[in-house]
Amino acid sequence: MSLEPRRSLIAEIETNLAPPSLFELFRDDPFCFFLDSGMDHHKLGRYSFIGSRPFLVLRTRGSRAELIDDDGTTVLDDSDPFELLRRLLDQYRLEPASLPVPFPGGAVGYLSYDLCHFVERLPTTAVDDLELPECYFGFYDRVVAIDNLEGKTY
Repeated sequence: MSLEPRRSLIAEIETNLAPPSLFELFRDDPFCFFLDSGMDHHKLGRYSFIGSRPFLVLRTRGSRAELIDDDGTTVLDDSDPFELLRRLLDQYRLEPASLPVPFPGGAVGYLSYDLCHFVERLPTTAVDDLELPECYFGFYDRVVAIDNLEGKTY
């Protein structure tokens, strides 16, 4: 039986920095993000989220997928990006709990329109001159979450 104190998944932290100023501390980190729930671009929403340095990155283009972590890059050919993303979301799912913020960590990224070819057959007429990934997600286990209404940071 361990007598170590239990560590909480989320802890409140003290800071005098506003979310945009707090993000400045992370902006040069790999795969950093700043998300805000606001609809009015002149003010912040209820919640702001800042993250960087994901423990895993999923990048796909066509049926080629790359999983990038501290150990390097694993290439998966003939992958369905939707199925791979579903498996990763299942693998890293947090159990539901009573949390003070709606996003304690998880996947942040995008799915491009070009993934439509995994859903239905459409003609390929566009020229791919940017060669961007079609699916790009970082999996974050550390996120700074700010409740702007309550004035609390976690």
